[in-house]
Amino acid sequence: MIKTFLIQAIAAGVAVLVGAKLMPGVRLRTAKTAVGVAAVFALLNLLLGWLVTFLVKVALLPVAFLTFGLAYLFLGILVNSVLLWATDKFIDDFDVRGFGPLLGTASLISLAGWLLPRLF
Repeated sequence: MIKTFLIQAIAAGVAVLVGAKLMPGVRLRTAKTAVGVAAVFALLNLLLGWLVTFLVKVALLPVAFLTFGLAYLFLGILVNSVLLWATDKFIDDFDVRGFGPLLGTASLISLAGWLLPRLF
């Protein structure tokens, strides 16, 4: 559990740093802010990730029924978007403006969260 938490935190920190460099709507005041964002994001994921996942699954149920479950392929990105939005509200030095940068950074977090455990 601690290993998973640390991998999620590292993935979130790296993805937020990359997102801040690539996307104009993502702003970090300092590089240290990325560490705070990573910690808050991983903590929110640990405490509320299961609830957000459940609620998104329920909300996607009609779409998943019509698409034979293909809508659930985007479940991780949607959950990460909600958690990243909440992280934005908790940290003043971190700002995500707009749905596009939010979705893009959440996609980077999902990609980094998938890639890092396979590398280590």
